Amino acid sequence: MKRKEQEARIEMQRQEKERAREDAARERARDREERLAALTAAQQEAMEELQKKIQLKHDEGVRRHLEQIEQRKEKAAELSSGRHANTDYAPKLTPYERKKQCTLCGVMISSEVYLFSHIKGKKHQLTVRENSSIQGRELSDEEVEHLSLKKYIVDVLVETPVPLEPVKDVDEKQKNKKKVKKLKTRINSRVKEYESVMETKTPVSDSPYKAKLQRLTKDLQKQLQTQDNGAWATNKVSALDRALGEISRILEKQNASDQISFRAAGGLSVLEQILQTVTPPSNSTTSPRVPLKSVCNAVNIYILTCSNCLENSTYVLMSSKITFLLELLIQQLSLVVPDDEKSTILRSLNKQILDGLTTALLQLLCKIFSCLSTSSSVGSGQTETIKAKPEAKTKLSPADAISSRIQDIIGYTVNIGLIDKLSGCFISIQGPLDESTRMSAFLQAATSLLHELCRLCISVVPSSWDIFESHPDPTGLSAALQNSDVVGVLHMLYCALFHNSSSEPNVSGCKETYEQNTLQVAIQSLRFLNSFATLHLQSFQSVVGAEGLSLAFRHVISSLIWFCTQYTCEDLLHEIIVCVGYFTVNHADNQVIVQSGRHPTVLQKLCQLPFQYFSDSRLVRLLFPTLISACYNNPQNKLILEQELSCLLLATFIQDCLQGSSHPDSKTSLHKDFRQQYLEFSLRFPRHSWETSQQFFLKKD
Repeated sequence: MKRKEQEARIEMQRQEKERAREDAARERARDREERLAALTAAQQEAMEELQKKIQLKHDEGVRRHLEQIEQRKEKAAELSSGRHANTDYAPKLTPYERKKQCTLCGVMISSEVYLFSHIKGKKHQLTVRENSSIQGRELSDEEVEHLSLKKYIVDVLVETPVPLEPVKDVDEKQKNKKKVKKLKTRINSRVKEYESVMETKTPVSDSPYKAKLQRLTKDLQKQLQTQDNGAWATNKVSALDRALGEISRILEKQNASDQISFRAAGGLSVLEQILQTVTPPSNSTTSPRVPLKSVCNAVNIYILTCSNCLENSTYVLMSSKITFLLELLIQQLSLVVPDDEKSTILRSLNKQILDGLTTALLQLLCKIFSCLSTSSSVGSGQTETIKAKPEAKTKLSPADAISSRIQDIIGYTVNIGLIDKLSGCFISIQGPLDESTRMSAFLQAATSLLHELCRLCISVVPSSWDIFESHPDPTGLSAALQNSDVVGVLHMLYCALFHNSSSEPNVSGCKETYEQNTLQVAIQSLRFLNSFATLHLQSFQSVVGAEGLSLAFRHVISSLIWFCTQYTCEDLLHEIIVCVGYFTVNHADNQVIVQSGRHPTVLQKLCQLPFQYFSDSRLVRLLFPTLISACYNNPQNKLILEQELSCLLLATFIQDCLQGSSHPDSKTSLHKDFRQQYLEFSLRFPRHSWETSQQFFLKKD
């Protein structure tokens, strides 16, 4: 019995072990099957991903192949017609070593851009067809271009001097000197009285740092009084930097009471004395009395004192300090752009402006003008600063006194040659901006100053002013901007974006993307162009639509629109949309420019913007006025527009604006922020053409 029980127990243990082994085997088999299934799924997913990548590469290769075929066809068409380049690709804006001349029109041609722009111009093509010896048929555009390049465009072997030009230049300079002298006398007539009132005027609320600011200001005054005309010692420079650093840390908090307390303590006068130590151009070989770093620190404190502080900015405007700052800026720019050596501008530009002082002065003036122009209307918040004594002689109200002073300052800025100096700097740019952050900062500050000058000029116009009508400009700013070809800003942008441009179609003229520095310069440049258009629309359209600049403008706008659709850059795209609208509104020749060139054209790219520009109400108010301006009274542009979207959308938009304008609260004002102006249809398209434009877009062709 014991043996049987033992055998039964052993058998039971064996069976239990067998069952445990079978369970473990089943578990291992199930795990193995799960791992195999997961591995198979991962392999399948990787294979599908690889197939997608292969398909995308294949599609991209097919697209590139088709593009190359299209480019070769265009190149073959060019060569067969005798043309050596195509304006669908960005031509070079680099000046020719030897200028060319159109013997038929008597026009001097300085670069490839101007060459193609002139050949494709209506006036030149009409003249070529009239002088053609071929009878019985009209020459095609290709034949006109071929004939022009072969027969009429010749190199200028010897540039014949024109004796009248120097005489005109001398007369113009004499007139400008007289204007500057007259304006400066008028500006300084009430300066002493105003400064004495403002220096003693106490701020509205005392600053907790008032006593410290007064002490620091007195310390700076003592240092300046005890110093002789020689270079400052190292310990005195250290004490100066220490005091400037303490003042800067207080003012960085942007408290209005601190800013006014510093100005009331005589801080701006002390800063002006520091800036007066800058070496004049005649003594540029001598070492500076105060290190450039300390002078730049003083300018930065000046900026902090006036930034977003209307009272301090108005004080600088109404005192003699504004003229000193402008003269100092001209002095610094004269080192870069000498009056008598216009041909050697390029060589010294990069080295001279990188000191930072010129850029800081531009930023300071930009801050002052911005603060003055962003007030809701002229004199609304500024009149409190000059109510101490009324004008006894002229009997002007405070608002009129500020308006008159602003016009005098803008006229003074124009006549001392600031526009010409900046134009020389912009024209000297011949390459990319990404390599030099200081260069980009200088260009941003310069274009911002031009933008704020235009806005400041707009701020003194009456509220009933219509931007679509021609108005005289007593300051001379719009005439100066027109005569200088918008200060060379388009030239600078074109060279910065297309610095590797080639006439060969298979060599791309622009980079695949742009650096942040270049984008910021482009945004500020387009803001300046838009403010110039708001100031004097006819001058803007005539100068940007002229031969040479119109082609450069089209290439710049087309390239930047493409960039904005590939990479998100809303600020830049919005400025582009508004600029194209101002460029084409009520101007038939400029409407042709936006639909010319290689497809997709500027107009087609605007019609192909993302969906939100046709659905979001704010973006619709931004884009639709430009599309209306570009297509109104132009059947060909309307036909291109209809291929992308329905004209009924534009007609409905105009109808909504007509209904909204009937309300008594719908009046628009130029004194709004410029971003709000962009959304006002009455400031983008003339109100008297709303109904006729609606009928034009409703009409079926």
